[in-house]
Amino acid sequence: MTPGKTFDVRWLIAALLGLYGAVLTVLGLTDGPAELAKADGIRINLWIGLGLLAVAAAFATWAKLAPQRRDEG
Repeated sequence: MTPGKTFDVRWLIAALLGLYGAVLTVLGLTDGPAELAKADGIRINLWIGLGLLAVAAAFATWAKLAPQRRDEG
């Protein structure tokens, strides 16, 4: 670790949400007629996946713009 910096859980959260979002987005793009019929014609996997990717980007941006610092005291 770099002196003065601490582990920031926001990066871990962003990575996990990004991974799940990417998987759901791909699944949403490849949904067949049976999956669409179950969801009343809405590509729910696609929309939830895109939402997760947006939240992951927000977490990563937050962690980049306001990094955690250790008090040297």
